[in-house]
Amino acid sequence: MKRFLYLIATDQLNGVSVLFVKLLLWVLSLVYRFFMVFRRVFYKIGILKVHRLSCPVISVGNLTIGGTGKTPLIEFLAEVLHNRNIKIVILMRGYMGQGAGSKAHKSDEAQMLTNTFSNIPVLIGANRVKSAKNYLEHNAADVFLLDDGFQHQQLFRDVDIVVIGTTNAWGNRCLLPRGILRESMQALTRAQIFVLTKTDFGKNNLDAITRDIKRRNPDALIVETIHKPVSLVDIRLDAVVDLEKVSGKQVCAMCSIGDPNSFIHTLNGLQANIEKQYSFMDHHIYTQEDIRRIVRSCRDQRIVTIVTTEKDAVKLKPFLEEFPEDIQIYALRIKIVITEREDQFLERIDRIL
Repeated sequence: MKRFLYLIATDQLNGVSVLFVKLLLWVLSLVYRFFMVFRRVFYKIGILKVHRLSCPVISVGNLTIGGTGKTPLIEFLAEVLHNRNIKIVILMRGYMGQGAGSKAHKSDEAQMLTNTFSNIPVLIGANRVKSAKNYLEHNAADVFLLDDGFQHQQLFRDVDIVVIGTTNAWGNRCLLPRGILRESMQALTRAQIFVLTKTDFGKNNLDAITRDIKRRNPDALIVETIHKPVSLVDIRLDAVVDLEKVSGKQVCAMCSIGDPNSFIHTLNGLQANIEKQYSFMDHHIYTQEDIRRIVRSCRDQRIVTIVTTEKDAVKLKPFLEEFPEDIQIYALRIKIVITEREDQFLERIDRIL
């Protein structure tokens, strides 16, 4: 059902048979719009309280669901600030839907950031205000990085950074559940910085996206970035492997991210021959049967190399015994690289600190 609704929201399903469903979802999107408007007004007039922390808050969020590249930007900011000896705390909700056994699962982003930054606190909790205040009672911090914070109006932020994927910036411009927008595009007026991601893949859309932003927020800084592959990680050994390991190889690509096409695009750029592809819904919780099905398919086509994403790798660790020893399984490690206006971006961050 989740995939069916997503395909409709992204207009990948059409025809007379889905017209009624689209109409129903459009009506629901109107209800959702009213809810978001009233919620915003309630915060503005003080019915709902905005909490301010004793140190700056940098929010990294987006306007759409999934696939924009918030986590690589959080990593970029955390690394830059940490290298300047600034005490950073990453603040995130960090939990997703119920999985097997009706147990709440820590999100793949939360697991990945926790593994990546062993020396940076990553606070995970639905009540991010409470998490931050509890931390500050016994610890010092120079700045909080608020993950997925654009709609989290309960916490005052010193800057709002909105991440926009250039391959599909606004979808069909409809709100959830008819489209992929979490808020109307009027919300762009609230942000101070926009980070456009995967601009090499979505370069034909750059001018239109920039016009949309400038029309609503002419003073905002617009930064352009790409996702650059830097290495592979052997998931079994937790060892870094050169990118050339997949060049010319027949591979099975598997992922559960918001923008699987960008993952495939990157693998093609590494000269990998993608013989099989498995793209699950964003934040998919893998099962033993999922893994066995993928392994059977690789066996049938004599594929001995599987490549996945870093986000997926943390969820595959419990299933490593299901992968035969003669099948290599790698995670593709990427980092965000600012190609336009990096100096202005870092200067804005410095002003806050």
